[in-house]
This record gives sequence, C-alpha cells and structure tokens, in this order.
Amino acid sequence: MNVFSLSPTKEVLNRLVAITKDTRNYYRFGDRDSFPNELIDIVNESGTASSCVGALARFTSGLGLADTTIGVSKANAIQTHNAAIAELSLHVSYNECVAFRVLYSNDGQPARYYPVPVQTLRRLGRKTFLYNELMGYRNLYRRQDDRWVQAFDPQESPQLRLQRMSSQVTNYGEQVGDIVYYFRKGVGMYRDIYSIPSYYAGLADIESDAGISILERRNIKRGWKTSVIISTGPIDKEVRDGNNKTQFDKFSETIKKFAEEDAAIALHLEGATNEAKPEVKTLNIADVLNATDKATDRVGRKVCRHFGVPPVLVGFETAGKLGDIQELINTMDLFRLNVMERQQLIKEALTLVWPSVNWSISPLNLWNETIKV
Repeated sequence: MNVFSLSPTKEVLNRLVAITKDTRNYYRFGDRDSFPNELIDIVNESGTASSCVGALARFTSGLGLADTTIGVSKANAIQTHNAAIAELSLHVSYNECVAFRVLYSNDGQPARYYPVPVQTLRRLGRKTFLYNELMGYRNLYRRQDDRWVQAFDPQESPQLRLQRMSSQVTNYGEQVGDIVYYFRKGVGMYRDIYSIPSYYAGLADIESDAGISILERRNIKRGWKTSVIISTGPIDKEVRDGNNKTQFDKFSETIKKFAEEDAAIALHLEGATNEAKPEVKTLNIADVLNATDKATDRVGRKVCRHFGVPPVLVGFETAGKLGDIQELINTMDLFRLNVMERQQLIKEALTLVWPSVNWSISPLNLWNETIKV
C-alpha cells in the first residue's frame, strides 16, 4: 500500500512544564527555557484562543482608570496611564501575570513605569530578574542585550535605589529600573516563581482548534477535491526505459502531481494479480465536512471554557430558548468575575509602587442589568 500525500509534520511541544533551578539559583522556565514564548505562539495560532485573549483584554482595560485625570496623564515617555493599562491588560490576559519596570526620579522616588511582556523575564533567586526583550527566542536572543535588574522593594531607601540606578547607567548606558512581577501564586514546585495560566490545562484543545483551521485551509486550497483510492494490479518495478524509470516510477510521479499540496490525497492499493482493471473510488467528502463543522463548534466552545470567556463574545451562536438565556446571563456574570480578577491584579501591582493613587479601572459593561427571567 502506498500513500501519496505532502502533508507537513509539526514537532510536538513537550507539555511538561519543568521549572528547574541550576547551581546559580537561575530558574529555567520550561525544558528549553522558552515555555511562555511557546505558549503565546500556540494561543496565537488558534483563532478562538486569540479571540478569547482579545475579549479578556478589552474588558479588563475597560473604560480606563476611574480617576480620569490620572488616566490621561503620562505613565512614561510615550504612554498615558490608560494606554499602559491597556497593554498590561493584554499581558495579563495571556499570562495571568502583571509585569512592569519602575524607573526613578532624581530623588529616588518611583516616577514612571513601562509594561514588560512576561516572556522577557527570567528569575535569578527571589529578588533578581534577567531581562531581555528577545528572551526565549533562540535564533534572535543575544546575550549582550541581557539586563540584570532587581525586584521592586517598596521599603528600600531612595539612596540605595539611586546607587543602583547609577550602576545601571554605567553598565547599560541607561536606567533600566526595577521589576514588579505580580501574580497569584499556584500550588506545586516553583509555582510561586513563575505564573502558569489556568488555560494551560486545555492546551490540547487550543492546539486542536488551530489544527482544524489548518485542515480547512488545506481543503480550500485543494478546491474541496475528494480524496481517492486507486487500486491496480502489479506494476513493474524492474524494467527501466531510456530515462532510467520503471513503470512504477512513472505511475508514482503522476500520482504525486495529483496529490501535491493544492490537490487531493491519493491512496494506491496494488493487487497481487492483473485480472481486474484499475478502479477509482471517491471517498465521501460530505461526511468529512460535516465532521469538521461539528468539531469546529465543539472544540471552539471548549477553548472558550478554558479561558472563561462566553462563546457568544467570540462569535459562537447561542440559542434563544428561555433556559439558554438564563444560562447566558449566568455565564456573563462568571466572565465579569474573571475580568475583575485581572483588573484587581493590575490594581494591586500598581498599588505596591504608588499606594496613594486610586488604580481602580472603570468596567466595560455590555450586560443589561434589567433582564429578568
């Protein structure tokens, strides 16, 4: 039996999150020290998962800070506080962690902050971070761009901060600042070191969602051509012509042209005798399409559940029966709690640095509070 198909294979990501500590007290994040990078790539490959992240980020950033005066003021040289919180909302939607750099004024007091993608940070012990914008990307990472920075300490004296900032300017040519890395600590070895998002448990479903999209893309490129089974008698594999090709070589070349990326898949069954003429049987593509449609809906909804996002917010239809409406309202309420938890993470992280500021975020409400069932 010979199968002619050019479907590409994809390396399977090692699912074991191995957070390990070496002799330097450096915590590797994953077997290849690139777990958050690979996790983000997997989410981005899934249309449903990336839509869930987008919905979470939009609702988490809400209408900006409740204190509108602070919201429109500068968080750093290029962002208002509302813009910085929108960026933090995106990061927390991916990683369930808030991270930013705190920079100081000439008197050693926190003056501004810059959101930091979680995947750019690794920990050395409990109080030091290795910061590199290309951390975890082996082909792009450059060691000379590493920056060693301290965890923000609200009790540290301004004098010690200024000494450290002066050292940063000498070593790196600029003030890098200190790091706030804030998340809800988990249960398990080193789950208090790095944030592991809750949707990680549903990673297989997220990959399946991406795989369904790839399958549909291949079918579209093939023009929805049906796959076929070709059965023949023996085909000569010994006698070669002037081009040094056997009958089987020429047969294989013809089938491979048919089964190339933009065409269909062909299965060749070679019989032991030549009594019967070759027979071509088409496989029923309708069953494949129906199964794909059902899997798209089923897997997509499972992905939404892993992120805690109501499917209706990412484009899935919801029936209009009375019981389903009540279920939708209940789901929306749970989603609101999910959003509030992320908003609270951002608020608590910023309060560590500026405790006198009201960091509450105005919610974005799409719920009709008057609905009664």
